[in-house]
Amino acid sequence: MKKGILFFLLAILFSYSQSFAQSQDVTATGVAAVLQGDKAIARDTAINDALRKAVEQAVGTMVSSETVVENYQLIRDSILTKSQGYIQNYKVVSESPSPELYQVTISATVKLGDLKNDLGALGILMQRAQKPRVLFMIAEQNIGQEFYMFWWHGKSEFKGQHYDMAASETALKEEFLNKGFNVVDSSVATGKIEVSNAYRIADLTDAGAISVGRQMGAEVIVKGKALAKEGPRNTGSKVGSYIADITTSALRVDNGAVLGSARGHGVSRNISEVTGGTEALEKAAREASGKIIDQIVAKWSGEVSGGGLIQLTVRGISEYSDFVKFKDIIQGQIRGVQAIYQRSLEGGTAVLDVEMKGNAQQLSDEIAKKSFGGIPVKVIGASANTVEVSLGGASAPPSKVMAEPSPPPAAQTPPPAPTKTAVASMDDRHWIQSDDYFTSDRPYEHGWINVSLSKIKQPPTDKSKGEGQFFRLHDSKDIWTKYFWKTRLAEEADLQVGTLVICFEDNGHDDVYQAPEDKKSARTGRWFMGRVTDTSDLYKGAVQVDTYKCSPQALRIPIK
Repeated sequence: MKKGILFFLLAILFSYSQSFAQSQDVTATGVAAVLQGDKAIARDTAINDALRKAVEQAVGTMVSSETVVENYQLIRDSILTKSQGYIQNYKVVSESPSPELYQVTISATVKLGDLKNDLGALGILMQRAQKPRVLFMIAEQNIGQEFYMFWWHGKSEFKGQHYDMAASETALKEEFLNKGFNVVDSSVATGKIEVSNAYRIADLTDAGAISVGRQMGAEVIVKGKALAKEGPRNTGSKVGSYIADITTSALRVDNGAVLGSARGHGVSRNISEVTGGTEALEKAAREASGKIIDQIVAKWSGEVSGGGLIQLTVRGISEYSDFVKFKDIIQGQIRGVQAIYQRSLEGGTAVLDVEMKGNAQQLSDEIAKKSFGGIPVKVIGASANTVEVSLGGASAPPSKVMAEPSPPPAAQTPPPAPTKTAVASMDDRHWIQSDDYFTSDRPYEHGWINVSLSKIKQPPTDKSKGEGQFFRLHDSKDIWTKYFWKTRLAEEADLQVGTLVICFEDNGHDDVYQAPEDKKSARTGRWFMGRVTDTSDLYKGAVQVDTYKCSPQALRIPIK
């Protein structure tokens, strides 16, 4: 019965809203108790109270009929559960702190309506979610194609077939762009990113999609497969029927969390098989896009209004009591933190999910400013949804100096280059020579980055702003960069959780990257840098670097 009443009342609310302005400016006052003298948290709570009251006022101006007064509470509760989604903007007009209460008056612009169709509110929502960039990775097989086609294979020809942008992927992009999403252009990827051979497949794993997404600078991946085929045809008719199906899922790149998943189905009729298949694929993609956008918006809206989960990795735990004290301070003294869920604790490293009204950048900033009673807490990495800290224990990761070495002083004279004979004698088992460097065009911050074996041509100086000139071996190009590392072979004692390592990528067997098998592949093949995240399979001959397994024999250690 109540559901029927609610539907009726919401219908009235919708009809009333059509005759009112799209937005309303209201003034509201919120209050909150000051607990344990923490006025900052009390101020945040008072602002949230004022935002709820602002939306309540706007709803009240539309629902004024005497026939719905007795059910107003039902409507108000339904609307206010996502009140912040209706706030376009606000400013604090005045605030009155006292030892017991904190009072805040705001002026807010409230916009009512269905959030998924409200581009202004969705824009605000995405801004609060830090405007994530979306990359589409859809493998598609249209009628007349023998194989699934996909852009991350890296060429415009696939098994002898020429392919262009997938029709389903194009339709998905259009729908997301129409909703105001920030979309990554995959056309710039061809020849500019390094995709592992293991990931050049249609049935791409989540780990593979995340790997490509990181190289493309995306925060969200929408991946999936789309297939078109011919349907039944009437005898003697030139017009055929065509059907298509698509499956999609959306993932966060930094922590692999699933934002949504959806299926779509499309049907078309056309004289042309290719055109009919394309039309069916587009219809299937548009149906799936509506579903998955709803799920993403609902996820972000819930995080904005009620708080989302931020993955907090704590490294270097040497005393459990320090870790408990750290958690208590995060729980009780960091603004916006509502709850902490401990997911794992092993080898001096713990993984926590922090439920917080705020983002990872705010959490890392608050941790950096907070005193932890003598515990040496340092923020060592952060992304849109993850934060890494070190408590300074034995398993803390190497210092930033190791990850981003300072260039030698300008006055220092580099050692003379070894002769070819000497170089040959100094090859180690990876065929790495004493004057070799690994270089990158960006610093190591978190996760993993590609690195390339290079020879130095001009050492860095103050005049060159700390950049050195290097000759990159795999593509015979000269580059300028200030991110370079000398290395040595890894030893078993080095393999601790948090250690920065470089792993050879071009020799994978049974999901484990092995050492290079010959000099050519070692010196022109792919390598990547990351931190050791798991050593529990060391006895099996594998350690985990970020989310990938590497043989200890395939690892090198960056040195100063």
